[in-house]
Amino acid sequence: MSALIVGGVAFALALFVYQPQPQHDIVSGMIEDDDNGSLPVVFENATNLTNNEQDSVYGQVAAWNNSVYVIWQDSVSGRNYDIFIKKSNDNGTSFGTPVNISDNLGFSEHPQLSVYESNVYAVWADNTPGNREVLFARSTDGGASFEETRNISNNALDSYNQEMAASGDNVYLAWVDLDEQENASIMFRASADGGATFGETVNIASSGQASFSSFPKVAAYGNDVYVTWNVMEGGDEDGLYFAKSSDRGSTFGEAVRFRSDISGESQVAAYNGTVYIISGGLDLKEVNGLYFIKSTDGSETFADPVMIDADGKFINPLNVELVSDGNDSVYVAGQVFSGGNEEILLMQISSNNATGVVNLSKNEKISECPSIAMAGDNIYVVWEDLTPGNHEVLYAKGSKL
Repeated sequence: MSALIVGGVAFALALFVYQPQPQHDIVSGMIEDDDNGSLPVVFENATNLTNNEQDSVYGQVAAWNNSVYVIWQDSVSGRNYDIFIKKSNDNGTSFGTPVNISDNLGFSEHPQLSVYESNVYAVWADNTPGNREVLFARSTDGGASFEETRNISNNALDSYNQEMAASGDNVYLAWVDLDEQENASIMFRASADGGATFGETVNIASSGQASFSSFPKVAAYGNDVYVTWNVMEGGDEDGLYFAKSSDRGSTFGEAVRFRSDISGESQVAAYNGTVYIISGGLDLKEVNGLYFIKSTDGSETFADPVMIDADGKFINPLNVELVSDGNDSVYVAGQVFSGGNEEILLMQISSNNATGVVNLSKNEKISECPSIAMAGDNIYVVWEDLTPGNHEVLYAKGSKL
């Protein structure tokens, strides 16, 4: 794949040639766990999805019907990281060859991925334009090709910690901007035409309600868009924040804070009128479990936060991710210290209670930074792992019983 830099923006075109690749087992057979409890999911063995001599980190997964996509950043010999993607056409059983969709001279990092029908959207932070910007690329043919990369943040500031959601023809992006004095803002842009064009940038929250270490997260359903983020600076503004748009991201209501003592990295998911928010820990902030917050009226009101530790199995989860199954349950993947090692645990939450936990990695080295997606009765989880001897992206597929 070739790339052209025009005005500080990388333009790239990628083509998938689908050649199913063998998956390399990390643990043999079906995943078994004595602590699985009543988790109604059976996972196949974890496999090495990247399997190369480079460092492959920060994998993310998305799925639509039979198609499963995995994106990650990969070190490239003699230069910085690039963003790679690969696709499965058979419910995640086999994957095609990886494709470099950034392919530039800068440092491309922390990719995010969303899929809606045949539209595939990728976003990442990149310093190729001269400062760190949020770059975006889309495919309208199920990943067969990608259009030119576009600069979404496009300013002289530092833009990073990007997140994305897609619903119908709507694509939503949120990220952190720093100004010359390193004051942070939570920024947002929306597309109403499947990522062909984006509207004006909206400032959701500024310094005092945002910090350089904030991680904005976004979810959408119908015309509603939900954004959460954390503030942890050791001051009076610390806490977990939330803002909602009812007009597909054109405007947002005033940001509200749930609680000052909840300031770890969060995630948000939405289905119909139900909104789920979770918050875990951070390297600088340990928590006794997972905070779980739920609204059943489209975020007009929220129940009080509930701490869920799954009988001590989910203490201080890092890099938490969640997905709704559409049936009043969510699945949460987290990086958790278990059995003397960092492992990837999957927990189901129903009616504000953990109903099962399984260790998906259960291997010798550090497992971190999980991502989770769901399509039909299949659940897909990827994570970064040192067990193969270098950083690789591992993958496990589960099927609901």
